[in-house]
Amino acid sequence: MLGLALTILGAPLVGFVIQFFLGRRLPGQGAWLTVATIFASFVSAVVIMASQLGGADPFHISWAWFDPSGGGGTPWTVGIHIDGLTAVMLVVVTLVAFLVHLFSTSYMKGDPKYYLFFAWLQMFSVSMLVLVLADNLLHLFMGWELVGLCSYKLIGFWSEKPAPGNAARKAFITTRIGDLGMVVAIAAIYMTAGSFEFSKIFEAARSGALADPWITIAGFGLFFAAMGKSAQAPLHVWLPDAMEGPTPVSALIHAATMVAAGVYLIGRFMPILTPDVLTVVATVGAVTAVMAGFIALAQDDIKKVLAYSTVSQLGYMFLGLGVGAWHAGLFHLTTHAFFKALMFLGSGSVIHACHHEQDMRKMGGLLKKMPITGWTFLAGVLAIAGLPFITAGFFSKDAILAGAWHRLPFLYWMALFGAVLTAFYMMRLFAMTFLGKPRDQHVHDHAHESPASMTIPLLILGALAICAGWGAWHGILLNPEIVADAMGVTATGFKTVGDLEFEHSGLVAAMAITAGVLGLLGGLYVFRFMGGAALDRLKRPFAGLEKVFHRKFGFDELYREIAMRPAYGLAKGFRVVDEKGVDGAVNVIGRFARDTLAALSGRTDRRVVDGAVHLVGWVPRVLGAGMNALQSGRVRFYLSVSAGVLALALVLGRIL
Repeated sequence: MLGLALTILGAPLVGFVIQFFLGRRLPGQGAWLTVATIFASFVSAVVIMASQLGGADPFHISWAWFDPSGGGGTPWTVGIHIDGLTAVMLVVVTLVAFLVHLFSTSYMKGDPKYYLFFAWLQMFSVSMLVLVLADNLLHLFMGWELVGLCSYKLIGFWSEKPAPGNAARKAFITTRIGDLGMVVAIAAIYMTAGSFEFSKIFEAARSGALADPWITIAGFGLFFAAMGKSAQAPLHVWLPDAMEGPTPVSALIHAATMVAAGVYLIGRFMPILTPDVLTVVATVGAVTAVMAGFIALAQDDIKKVLAYSTVSQLGYMFLGLGVGAWHAGLFHLTTHAFFKALMFLGSGSVIHACHHEQDMRKMGGLLKKMPITGWTFLAGVLAIAGLPFITAGFFSKDAILAGAWHRLPFLYWMALFGAVLTAFYMMRLFAMTFLGKPRDQHVHDHAHESPASMTIPLLILGALAICAGWGAWHGILLNPEIVADAMGVTATGFKTVGDLEFEHSGLVAAMAITAGVLGLLGGLYVFRFMGGAALDRLKRPFAGLEKVFHRKFGFDELYREIAMRPAYGLAKGFRVVDEKGVDGAVNVIGRFARDTLAALSGRTDRRVVDGAVHLVGWVPRVLGAGMNALQSGRVRFYLSVSAGVLALALVLGRIL
């Protein structure tokens, strides 16, 4: 097991190092190397999941890192922990990452930084794998921060343009705000549990050592961190802007890495989350799901629609976690990874075929020109809408709705309405892009099906979007014995094995099915069969709401006023203090030194130093002149002087 885990981490890490330093010189600029290394990770992950399905015990190993006490204390460690949840996440991350790498070989061709893109894409995958395999909170935090760094590099990959750079900074700063919660949680847990290791933290919760208020503080801190990474309101604003990065990056962020990290974090730490924390988790998730659905309904950029659909689906995952149906939330994380990766790569195929056009109002009728992209995209639409009995999304979303019905019925009705919205706006996207007549003939004429390296990943993900509801992860995540033993879900008394199985009443299931079907049919009718004038008449009464939705409920403007404008004002104030205060003081000291001290120094130099030098020169000159006068060259003069000196000596000798 250790060898497989090291292969999962080591293969892409070696690939990153080689690609980063030598990729430009390798054949094909090294893209094949990164595809091969991440595929090796995927194969190893499949073997690990097979062993977990076969009933293997959780695997754990750790190594001493350093002793913070300086010697004699308990050392901090790094290590690897593998259980059912880890196995599922490893397969999801490596499979999606492999398909994104493969898709990118054609999508990014011709980019001047082609080799560098694959290096950072590889490191992005490594970072998420470090996070998933971690056996302790500090180790997990390393992967958590590496994920943030790599997302910054990839969102801002086209940094020569202003928009990607701004989006990268927005993502980095917003998620760092959330990470403050992680720091608080780590401190609260370590002070009470005395360890970062998951098993010891859960044991401290069971024994009561990790108790209120620290367990509640830790729970809210972890959720606040997850809100940032997984784009939950009000920290969701970075994710739609992240679409400025290359489309394969969007697929990886939205499906298997960045946003999945927050959901995984809450799922991993379910044993210590109190009922109060979980109620907040569920409420924020439900509100985010509905709010993001409204915003997606009013977007015209194909990637922006998908971005807000991701925010909404993440809300469903947190709703499932919060109502105690955490198995359903994590199950939805896996199914969502496949159909959302499918739709993002499908949008990339469309954008690539339409010469980087992303406005759906200029598309239409592309199904005949791009049949593989179109039909696989439809599979993703049906999956996210939860088409009953056959799609992956139906099983996972239905389980979340059932959990909400049993725990917090009010949130169930919100989520059910969100399900109608989801099906409606996703069918709107499909109809505007692939159905009907072309709206821009130039775009339509130049559209073409993508090459095999792009369509093969679409076909694989399309199959998973339909069939993943009955995959191996279904057997692991919905098996109470496997996960309960691995994660200790009875730690707080709030979650019991019985909570893992909700009875799906016929009414609840029927309403969930009806919501999805109504949304799909409504979207198809409005955006495929209803004419332009009729559509305008339908939208007219909702013009005000549409404007609010299009402006994303004003979150960007709100942050601009309450955060950015004061920050800019504060920065300007600091600038004034710096220029007038700090620089002013320096300038005053400089002028004093120049005008006063320098003048005094000049006078001292001229009168004392130069005077001393001149005196030293003057004395020998005077003495030399005197001695020169004594040298006349006449013998009588010399005899007279000698006689005078002799007489003076005799007189002095008699006196003395």
